[in-house]
Amino acid sequence: MFKVALGAAVGLLLLVPMIGAVAIGGEEREREANSRALQVPGIPTVLLDAYRRAAEEFARRHPDCTGMSWPILAGIGREESDHAAGHHIAANGDTEPPVIGPRLDGTGTGNNWTPHPDTDNGRWDGDTEYDAAVGVIQLLPAWWAVHGVDGNDDGKADPHNVYDATLATAVELCTSHANDTVDFTDQDQLCAALLRYNPWDDYVENVLDHIAEYEEIAAASQNHTVPGTGSERGRRAAEWALQQVGKPYIWGGEGLNGFDCSGLTMMAWRAAGVSIPRVTTDQVNIGTPVTLDALAPGDLLFYDTGSGPAPSHVTMYVGDGQMVNAPRTGMTIRVEPVNGPYYSARFMSATRPGEDLMAV
Repeated sequence: MFKVALGAAVGLLLLVPMIGAVAIGGEEREREANSRALQVPGIPTVLLDAYRRAAEEFARRHPDCTGMSWPILAGIGREESDHAAGHHIAANGDTEPPVIGPRLDGTGTGNNWTPHPDTDNGRWDGDTEYDAAVGVIQLLPAWWAVHGVDGNDDGKADPHNVYDATLATAVELCTSHANDTVDFTDQDQLCAALLRYNPWDDYVENVLDHIAEYEEIAAASQNHTVPGTGSERGRRAAEWALQQVGKPYIWGGEGLNGFDCSGLTMMAWRAAGVSIPRVTTDQVNIGTPVTLDALAPGDLLFYDTGSGPAPSHVTMYVGDGQMVNAPRTGMTIRVEPVNGPYYSARFMSATRPGEDLMAV
């Protein structure tokens, strides 16, 4: 199969199934909040969210392929369509107008010399005579017909939806290996996966350059520091919580492989030498109540997210208007703004665990 790069290098194509469900409504506001914590020049907010969620969902569904990251997917998206430049991406991931590559009629356009007769009756590419690669990461209609998956939980699989298409790329990079095992942190294995995805050396070199650029941005986004305000124990708790960023949310988790929301806050304060209760509904009742304008590192923020008795969710303030958050199953621990619209609308109260609590 040929994959055609738009606005950059062009080459052969393969690709895709899906991403984790992205609910519309409240999670759109959550996505906006997340985007404030990481902005990447040239990548639209929704598409960046799709890259990040695809990497998270892929890790959950394909544990034998490790090290997938949003910079890898973004590197491919940059080379294939320049992140759908010139197209509008709606909040649910639909792209308008659709991204459609050169007609694969074998005339050499887009470096393609092999005719690809129409397989979708023009459904995805608008051409009833020949196929064209479609979507932000350029998928063949014939491939999509077999492997396309609904990634934003809207009841349909659409290669012109960035949530449907991005996880598909991750899956293809993994399952194209004979044993479905790839360590994407290993440069040789990453290069081999990219060559299977598009067997063209120039293409792989370009994608690797893009990945390196985005990895620098990703690394910088993780270099959060805790300001020297508040109590020493609070700063220690916040610093420990920041060290867990990127680990998966695990229901009931309180170990180093992953955490749920209250497991993270409990263990962070334990690392600071203070014992606090395990569950959110108990944590809210300890310490001293504080207002949002008086937050200090280590303070706990409580929310009613509707997932259980209120408060059903807790995060930890780490300074500079940011909090560490273990959101829910399928996502990773992250830093995001306290004033993001999703959580702001559900905020209940904040407390400061005190020095008078029992030390560990």
